Amino acid sequence: MTEDAKPEDQALVVLREELAKTSASNRRRLIEKFTLAALGSIPWVGGFISAAASMKTEERGIKKDNLQTQWLEEHTKKMEKLGGALADITARFESLGEKIDERIQSEEYLGLVRHAFAAWDRAQTDEKRRYVGNLVGNAAGTRLCSDDVVRLFIDWLDRYHEAHFSVIREIFQNPGATRYDIWMAIHGRLVREDSAEADLFQTDDSRTKHRQRDSAGA
Repeated sequence: MTEDAKPEDQALVVLREELAKTSASNRRRLIEKFTLAALGSIPWVGGFISAAASMKTEERGIKKDNLQTQWLEEHTKKMEKLGGALADITARFESLGEKIDERIQSEEYLGLVRHAFAAWDRAQTDEKRRYVGNLVGNAAGTRLCSDDVVRLFIDWLDRYHEAHFSVIREIFQNPGATRYDIWMAIHGRLVREDSAEADLFQTDDSRTKHRQRDSAGA
C-alpha cells in the first residue's frame, strides 16, 4: 500500500486483505459469507464503496470542501474501524479451526452477525463496539447459551450505556454493595454535596428534606 494512497482506498484495501488471508477456497468462502453479512447490515457501506469508486472518475481538481469528499473522509474512519473489527473476529475464527465451519455458515449465526453489526454501527464508543465484536466471535465457537440469549445481549448493548454495565459488574462482583461503594469503585473520588452526582447517594427522605429547605429559602 503506497503512502500517498487516498484514505478511502486504504479502507477498501484493508477489507480485501482480510479476505485474501485465507488460502483454502472453502475457508475463504465462509469468511466472505460472514463479511458480506456484516457489511450488508450497515446501510452506509454500499454508499461508501460507490462514492469511493465515483471519486476516481471525477476531475482531479475537485475541491476539498466538496460535500461528497467530507462524507467520504468521515466514513473512511468508520470503515477502518469496521475493517479492524472484522479482522479481529476472523482471527478468532482461525484460532478455533475447522470445527466452527458449519456454525459460521449457518443462517442462524449469520442472522446474529447482521443483528450485531447493525448495533455495532449505532454504538457511540469503541468500547461498546469491542463488546459487540467479542459477542460475535465467542458465539461462533461456544454454545453456552442459545442464540436468542446472545441476541438479547446484543439488544442490551445497543440500548444501554457502558456506565450501566459498570454498575452491573460491581453489583455482581460485590453483592450488597452500596451506591457509595459502586461510585468509589468506578470513579475513585467523592463528589461535592451540591453536585448533580450527589443525588445518587441521597435517599428519597433526604432528597425530600433538601427540596423543602430550598423552597423555604434556607
